Amino acid sequence: MKIFKITAWLFFVFFTSVSWAQSNKPVVAVGTFDSSFKDYDTRNIQTAIETALSKTGKFTLMERGRLDQLLTEQNMSIEGLVDGGSQSLGGFGGVDYLIYGRVTQLGLESKNLLIMSECRAKLGLDIRVVDVSTGEIRLSENISKDDGVNTSDSESNPCRGIGIEAFDNLSAAASRGLAESLTQNLFPVKIAKATDEEVYLNYGKGFLKKDEILKVVALGEGFVDPDTGETLGAEEELIGLVKVYSLKPSFSKARIIMQNAPMSAGDVANRLTKNEQKNMAKFIKKCESAQKNEAKRCQKDGSKCDAATEKREEACTLR
Repeated sequence: MKIFKITAWLFFVFFTSVSWAQSNKPVVAVGTFDSSFKDYDTRNIQTAIETALSKTGKFTLMERGRLDQLLTEQNMSIEGLVDGGSQSLGGFGGVDYLIYGRVTQLGLESKNLLIMSECRAKLGLDIRVVDVSTGEIRLSENISKDDGVNTSDSESNPCRGIGIEAFDNLSAAASRGLAESLTQNLFPVKIAKATDEEVYLNYGKGFLKKDEILKVVALGEGFVDPDTGETLGAEEELIGLVKVYSLKPSFSKARIIMQNAPMSAGDVANRLTKNEQKNMAKFIKKCESAQKNEAKRCQKDGSKCDAATEKREEACTLR
């Protein structure tokens, strides 16, 4: 029995070590967040960012206690570490990216809405993501969020008695925005496998949403700044649209709604904002209506069929 336990333990250690070695997930450390507002505890923001990054499944998070220990050993703060450039980052082997920032906006505002009043909470964050290997700022975000947290009659103050917990949802929303920006900056959503009718995407539950529409593009040759040699970007060729229908822990499945060309592994699937999602849903609905009208009109040959075909082509053209 002892031999079996030891063998099982050695197998677990070996398998864990191999899995860790094979994982290419960058290690991210979430540092402290300063605040321009006295007595505001920013630790909930750190926790929210760690939670949001963890849900992407693309990063390995350094324990906050370990980061504090490294900073103590080097007698530095996050700001001092970053301001010192890449040489100061030498003691942070094993860490790929550092995240730090400041709370720049925090407040409650009462708004009159005719027959009632609403209290809106506002939160602003200034966030930096630093590449430890080079000291380069890879991402700089100014995130601002606001949300209604209470209502009252028009004669009362809706913000009276509202506590600091009113900002928790805003912290979570801002953190999700940061996680999405960082993830998309380093690891865009891509097609891992494609068939004639559906695609497999390299993100799953916790990042993508069911029924979410994504715009699939093929990246062309990159172009650089002739003065600095810095890569500025690459041309994008719109291929089509896909709609997520099944979410798994590490991947998702999406149906191909329409396409200009065949989709293949490596194509990028760009996420859309809420407004873009709504507009795209309207576009798809209009296209489907035009297709039905064409099928109806073209049961018989004639000018009505030609007109319906022309309208369908116009309504269903991806731009």
